[in-house]
Amino acid sequence: MIHILCANPALDRTIYVQAFYPNGVTRSSASHEGLGGKGFNVALPFIVTNEQKTIHMHTFFGGPVGEQLAQMMKNAQLAGETTFIEGDNRYCTILVNESKQEAALINEQGPSITEKEQQQFLQSLFCSLKAGDHLVLSGSLPKGTPLTFYRDIIAQAESRGVQTILDSSGDALAYGAEAKPWLIKINGEEFLDLMGVKEEAANRQQQIEESLKNSPYPNCIVTLGGEGTVAKINGDIWRVTLPTINVTNATASGDIFLGTFIREWRKTNDVKAALLAGSALSLANCLHWLPTIDFSQAEQYQQKIHIERIGSAV
Repeated sequence: MIHILCANPALDRTIYVQAFYPNGVTRSSASHEGLGGKGFNVALPFIVTNEQKTIHMHTFFGGPVGEQLAQMMKNAQLAGETTFIEGDNRYCTILVNESKQEAALINEQGPSITEKEQQQFLQSLFCSLKAGDHLVLSGSLPKGTPLTFYRDIIAQAESRGVQTILDSSGDALAYGAEAKPWLIKINGEEFLDLMGVKEEAANRQQQIEESLKNSPYPNCIVTLGGEGTVAKINGDIWRVTLPTINVTNATASGDIFLGTFIREWRKTNDVKAALLAGSALSLANCLHWLPTIDFSQAEQYQQKIHIERIGSAV
């Protein structure tokens, strides 16, 4: 089973306008609402392929927004453990200006989680985990939780034979990495910071590749935006080179990459196939305003993505 922890969910709203009028009335031409938060974006590849039974969500829902999110989760046929809270879940809004082909992302702050609610969440989480499962910890931490929230979960889960995957940022990432999760997905700047390496813009990719060889983390995927990806998986170092595309909106591309990578890895145990599938769907998502899984577009990119094994870890 693949467990996906979405600690800071949101109701995602995408609002389309033909033009934006500051200090005036701007009328929407269309809008869309959906499950938001990085964890639910990680789940997208499983939803689109009707493989919801292979994943189990863990999240906090509260207030009228939480009720709407719970109904959306039910409609998507996603099973999981939901901890109901006193606070109200947040909105995250993408404002799309169609005339300028621009998008602005507005992320609201989420509710504060009480200590009692945290304990309820942790109890339900650990009751559902079994040895051999994967646990994805994705996104920011909600207010009220300690900075060590992910770290403590990872340490306990790994001790039970669960392979954990961490995809976060800032202090939540730094503390979580201390517990040595099975896999870390991270961007280049944060990886070099974790490794204590001062970034040199001209040699950044070389720095990352060399640092991966000495990385204390068992497996690590370092994303470099349009420059591709460098990864250490099972002791091998891999480089993924991407074709150049015209990006519409990259929101959720990293989450779709991660969900697809895990989905393919669980099926085939083939690193190259998992990196290729994740990279292709991530690229295809960049062509859309909304988080989108488009297998036909992804297939067109697969032959243009170059993946090579470039060495081994020290």
